[in-house]
Amino acid sequence: MRGPIDWVDTRGLWQIVIRMLWPNGPVCPHCGERDPRYLHLIDPDYRNGLGRWRCDVCAEAGDPGEGGTFTALTGSILHGMRIDVRTLWLIAEAFARGEASVETAHEARVDRHTTDRLFRLVRAAIYEARAQEPLTLTVDDIVEMDEVYLTAGLKGRAGGLALDREPRPRGLKRRGRGTWDSDRPPVFGLLCRGGEVRLFVLRNVQTATIRPLVEQMVERGATVYTDSFRIYHFLSQAGYQHRSVNHGSGAYAVDLDGDGQCEVHCNTVECTWSWLRQMVRTYRGVSKVYLPLYVAQFEFLHNRRHDSHWSRTLDVLQVLLQMDGDRARDLLNRVATAEFAEVCPVAG
Repeated sequence: MRGPIDWVDTRGLWQIVIRMLWPNGPVCPHCGERDPRYLHLIDPDYRNGLGRWRCDVCAEAGDPGEGGTFTALTGSILHGMRIDVRTLWLIAEAFARGEASVETAHEARVDRHTTDRLFRLVRAAIYEARAQEPLTLTVDDIVEMDEVYLTAGLKGRAGGLALDREPRPRGLKRRGRGTWDSDRPPVFGLLCRGGEVRLFVLRNVQTATIRPLVEQMVERGATVYTDSFRIYHFLSQAGYQHRSVNHGSGAYAVDLDGDGQCEVHCNTVECTWSWLRQMVRTYRGVSKVYLPLYVAQFEFLHNRRHDSHWSRTLDVLQVLLQMDGDRARDLLNRVATAEFAEVCPVAG
């Protein structure tokens, strides 16, 4: 047995997958027909419970799509998948735990290339589905902002980009603030206390780079806490209630009203960087052209850290299954080319 999921009935697992793909009932992927009068389940035992359907509309029109037959996976990101549903579930569970593909392949007893491909598909789906709505819901919310610098250069020919420099020593231990060009790209974080976090990979740390992100994610009038870095000086003029702590002078928290509680700090978002570094360390180095995908993965799982492992696994499967299959294949093809910057644009 590979885990508790091997005790679950196969048909039950397929039914969960089918409900994710068809929340309102079967839909023909060839013509979009939804009327149950024209959709018939012709083989309920196909693939141990996935089932095969026939669309009368496509059959009468002579549609070449397998004579109007289809399954719930037809046209989805998993169309043509050859692994069984239990193995798919095990891989999704491992992704939700933040495991590496090599370890996952060993646990699921599949080839590493299988887990690599599925992990890439999940990351692409998460990146496409990442939240775009404002981080704050009211002006009473408190937001912390900070930035971190990750060592992530070019590895091999990642993204189809040639390595135009000599191989550098591992570690790249440089002091000061990094940039995309120095192989220490910044990650900008906005965290709403009691809410979620939003993370963005940047090319540089400048006011012009972060200001559009702040104005998109944070309602004007909200309280914002940062350190004393000069890129945040625009916040007060932009209509935010800005307070800062000067780390250079040894101050990390400030008590505004004298009640013994230090309200002004950005320690919460700074703790997030410890978890982000730990996640990146799992993969033994990440190429910077793929860093936006890994950061999106971390944001997705971090915002669900208080959920049960079962709920996180369901969320991983749902975001994967809801992604258009053609869009996913296009993304994977472009990942292997220099067009990758168009897939994951980096601010700045």
